[in-house]
Amino acid sequence: MTDTTIDFSVLESRSGRSGFAEHVNPELYRLLSALNLDREYVRGDGTVLFDASGRRYLDFAGAYGALPFGHGPTPIWQAVNDVRCSGEAIFVQPSVLSAAGELADRLGRMAPEGLTRTTFVNSGTEATEVALKIARAHTGRLGVLTTANSFHGKTLGALSATGNIKYQNGFGAPVEGFDHIEFGDSDALDAALAATPGHYAVFLVEPIQGEGGVVCPPDGYLRRVREICDRHGVLMALDEVQTGLGRTGRMFAAEHDGVVPDILTLAKALGGGIVPVGAVLSRPELVGESFALRHTSTFAGNALAARVGVAVLEELTRDGCAVVENAAVLGHRLKNDLSALAEKYPSVVTEVRGRGLLLGIELTADVNFVGRQSLLGSIADQHNLSAVICSYLLNVEGIRVAPTLFGNRVIRIEPPLTVSGVQCSRLVAALDRALGYAAAGDLDGLFGHLLGRPTVATPPALAALRPGRTPDIAVGPTDRRFAFIAHPLDLGFFAAFDPALEVFDDSERQELLERFAASTSELEPASFVIGSGRVVGGGDATAHGDLIGLPYTSQQLLQLPTQRALAVVGGAVELAISRGATVVGLGGYSSVITGNGLGLGATTHPITTGNTFTAAASLRAVRRVCRERGIDVARARVTILGAAGAIGRTIGRQLAGEVGAVVLVGRQGESSVIAPKLWAAAQEMVARARAGAGSGELAAAAHAVDGDLDDLIRSRHLEFFTDPVAAVHDSLIVIAATSAPHALIDPTDLMEGAIVCDVAQPQNIGRDVRSERPDVTVFDGGIVQVPSGSDFGLTYGLAPGLTYACMAETMLIALSGEFGLRSIGATLDGESVERLGELADLHGFALAEATRWRESAR
Repeated sequence: MTDTTIDFSVLESRSGRSGFAEHVNPELYRLLSALNLDREYVRGDGTVLFDASGRRYLDFAGAYGALPFGHGPTPIWQAVNDVRCSGEAIFVQPSVLSAAGELADRLGRMAPEGLTRTTFVNSGTEATEVALKIARAHTGRLGVLTTANSFHGKTLGALSATGNIKYQNGFGAPVEGFDHIEFGDSDALDAALAATPGHYAVFLVEPIQGEGGVVCPPDGYLRRVREICDRHGVLMALDEVQTGLGRTGRMFAAEHDGVVPDILTLAKALGGGIVPVGAVLSRPELVGESFALRHTSTFAGNALAARVGVAVLEELTRDGCAVVENAAVLGHRLKNDLSALAEKYPSVVTEVRGRGLLLGIELTADVNFVGRQSLLGSIADQHNLSAVICSYLLNVEGIRVAPTLFGNRVIRIEPPLTVSGVQCSRLVAALDRALGYAAAGDLDGLFGHLLGRPTVATPPALAALRPGRTPDIAVGPTDRRFAFIAHPLDLGFFAAFDPALEVFDDSERQELLERFAASTSELEPASFVIGSGRVVGGGDATAHGDLIGLPYTSQQLLQLPTQRALAVVGGAVELAISRGATVVGLGGYSSVITGNGLGLGATTHPITTGNTFTAAASLRAVRRVCRERGIDVARARVTILGAAGAIGRTIGRQLAGEVGAVVLVGRQGESSVIAPKLWAAAQEMVARARAGAGSGELAAAAHAVDGDLDDLIRSRHLEFFTDPVAAVHDSLIVIAATSAPHALIDPTDLMEGAIVCDVAQPQNIGRDVRSERPDVTVFDGGIVQVPSGSDFGLTYGLAPGLTYACMAETMLIALSGEFGLRSIGATLDGESVERLGELADLHGFALAEATRWRESAR
């Protein structure tokens, strides 16, 4: 095709982008936009694409093999023009289709010997449907055997044959009669056919699993399949929709093994990148009247598609099949070059595989490949590193590649068969830079383009950025398993989680979070594994845990629609369980937005909010600091921010008998009346004060007035506030336990010498209180030391050796196996508070030092 001048400004003004985003596939558009893959290509020429701004891109995705000669190949357009000029009728079913006959004759002469009967279709998935119908009609059997991880299309029959449940769910697939065995395992095939003689009509298999991650079978596999199928009287069908017509360096992939199947499916390349067309080749005796007179199609075998197919075959066989030979030679060279990159970056690339110009680069899923606790490691663990590198290659290097559909750790390399050696070298150089950034843990290099940052010319030396890789913490044979769900409390939290994120400011971190959240779907959960650790408790008790992250700050989680929020946390719980967790802790706002876990309903394993041990640890901390300060707790006024919440309510109830007065702070009820939850919390606290043997003034007053709350309010032993600032002015002890996503109290609001136990995350007390109010003791009541000998390096913003009490509760339940201690809902059991305290002592969890707590959170 000759180059022509295009007014890109006119094209840019068209409404196609908004039309696709709003009316075609808004879900896909959202995912593409998240990683700047939402490019509009307005023209294609060979191996090059042009976007609306005129930028050029090398296309190494190649429409999944549907572009044998690239975009707009002149010989194929000439075939289209010839049909137009000749006036040949295109759709004339039913009649003698001469063009279809010519194409079928040529296919029969090129195909493996004996496959001389052709049934035309319009796509690869239709080709699968026809292959299944031919096999069932000929054999009279309904059983279809395929392989796990395979892809055969998305219509219901083809989807049933496809070996991936993720794409079958919700569609009633697989339908009855379809079974799957492991790909590449000929013994499994033999066993399956022997176990059910006379059941299966056909074994359908790909020579190379394209969408499964460019997976090649062992040498000799297809020959062994042919022998097994013959012995059991089962037809053998090869799905060459992606591998056929030159892609692997032979006209058909079956030729590499010298195998002739009974049925062979084709599509993609047969349309020359211009029209959709497919074909099913088979032995003629397989197609009788029961099939031929009942299977018809309005569009299949039309003259335009057939003339294009003939032109494609002519191009493939021109000059002694030069284009197919080019695929073999360049494919071999490119695979060697990619394998050299794998040797150069062994921490990033785990394997290079494929044949000809169908190649795959498999990337690591090791969460620790750039050191423990890193954003890039979390992305790799969720099999999303390939998408990040695809985004870099497109936006920075101007090269278009894509992950495979099922094997999403794998970057597919599938350019037109006419690609040049120079273009392949350019791809290798670009990949070298991308993999270099990944191996070095350089987030600026990989993500900078998403934030509008200038491109870094050369990746840094690996040692410059990457910390020493910390080996995985193996799961011991006697380890109990747990998981904990967490999220960044605010944008500043990023640097504490991963120092490589320090290069980005808060606005850039915000944008990255939004992009990562937008790049998730129902098929790909929003949660990801941050890392893992091991806890050594008392006796021989040990537990291994995963930290599961959510790509939302506290504020963002609160803003999610309820159903989306529940789905996000529910997905994280399922991910944790799938990795072996027997108990899952809800950290931060994952507890708040699920109604303290109640909104998740029944799960297959226990979940806990960690609120009970958070309350227990906070109580111990308050009592200890009061002892150290010599405070007369019996006369002290205590303010509880968030008194109606599970933690604040429990702390207040346990302290009620010991203190002089209690001030409860919560939301205002209707018509300025005390909110029912706050009033109920007060009733619990007063009842506890009267029932216990406490020596505090509140207990004495409660006894004197027989627990009458109105009398206690009049005597100021009990007070209610909705304004937290007014509530803390005269209180010596402050318990901060709200779910507010920001600070509520400034240093100047506190009384002289106050003790503040800040349980909230994010904290309710401003972080500058230590510098402005040295007279005030502020500590994070919900932080404890993990047992000595534990290796739980996932600090998530805390100093080494510390963890949040809510996470510690999850650890304690796992270590003890006492699942009945889990915290669910707003009402926490006092006995559980005491029991978890006992378990903490037993397993070596200790209160952290107050001075370290606040400093660790700064």
